[in-house]
Amino acid sequence: MRPAAKITLLAAGPALGISIARFAYGLLLPAMKDEFGWSYSEAGWINTSNAVGYILGALTASIAVRRLGAAVTYGAGAAVTVLALFCLGHSDDFIVLNMLRLVSGVSGAWIFVAGGVIATAVASEQPESSAVLIGIFYAGAGFGIVLSGALVPPWLDLFGQAAWREAWLLLGALGFLLAAMGCLAAKAAADGRPMSVGGGAYRIARDRWILGGYAAFGAGSMGYMTFVVSYLASRAVGHAQISAFWIVIGLSSMSAPWLWSRLLSRQRHARAFAVLVSVCGIGSVIPLFSTNVPAVMISAAVFGSAFFAVVAATTDFVRRNVEPDGRATAVGAFTVAFGVGQMVGPFAVGAVADSHSSLIAGLAASSLLIALGATLSLPQRDRRS
Repeated sequence: MRPAAKITLLAAGPALGISIARFAYGLLLPAMKDEFGWSYSEAGWINTSNAVGYILGALTASIAVRRLGAAVTYGAGAAVTVLALFCLGHSDDFIVLNMLRLVSGVSGAWIFVAGGVIATAVASEQPESSAVLIGIFYAGAGFGIVLSGALVPPWLDLFGQAAWREAWLLLGALGFLLAAMGCLAAKAAADGRPMSVGGGAYRIARDRWILGGYAAFGAGSMGYMTFVVSYLASRAVGHAQISAFWIVIGLSSMSAPWLWSRLLSRQRHARAFAVLVSVCGIGSVIPLFSTNVPAVMISAAVFGSAFFAVVAATTDFVRRNVEPDGRATAVGAFTVAFGVGQMVGPFAVGAVADSHSSLIAGLAASSLLIALGATLSLPQRDRRS
């Protein structure tokens, strides 16, 4: 199997662990919030629990990769994620829902870190196109957003808001197919053997600026992805437009490897990261000024085009600056930084929205956090040629 084919199938992992298991909650949030009477803070806490699990998963993923191999870690994360998706449709208890979101966060991080390690190894077989190949892996998350956007809003429009439980079951079935695709690729990449990665030393302090920027970006972008659909729904934007909005985010995310390949391959230090985070920030502020259809779609296209490219930029930064035996630890550290931001973001943005009785204030806070992420990363420098 060619490297591009391996990574394309492997990209089903981010589609499952990130888009289906995490971001699809934003599509179901209005229905769940209305049924349970949650405040915005409580609604945000559900995604904060997922982010806490993501941090725990990131902290343990590199250990699992070293002991089990990347392919087995990837497969275990995929299996648990699918199981959690099915269970989400069977509970009304706030604590149980939080625990399921926490578990899916752990397993999603295992998929993401192990998949990133495998993708980096496979991409190294073709150094001249490694940035594009790594970008394809993360673009898989865009594919997952397209699938959930095409499925969830039409389902709720057809069967009503109370059908959010069945929507989780449908997402679980979709996740099962994605898990099968990704595990096939992980096995092929490992050539039938566990792909182990050494636990070489990695000094976090050297990358403090980009790590700090990544955490701030995680907080702001997760706040946007959690509440933007609720905001649009509160402005009487219909299910069809919301579905189109979500699909545009996904499609534009899938274009990122080609759209930003020259930027990723030519820019050094954290310049590509800062540019891409800034693009996301621009996309995030557009709905604050207008929620007419053209403005909403432009926001989705701009934000989506750079969202997962930011993640690809951090992975490419690791490839340039960290020795192979330390990459699992480095990818884990970046995942933790992103997870910390994503843990803080939904609850903080929800709290701002509650305190001002307005989602506009919460989304404005998200945009400011994204801008902070770009600013913090600017002093970061490469240390390897």
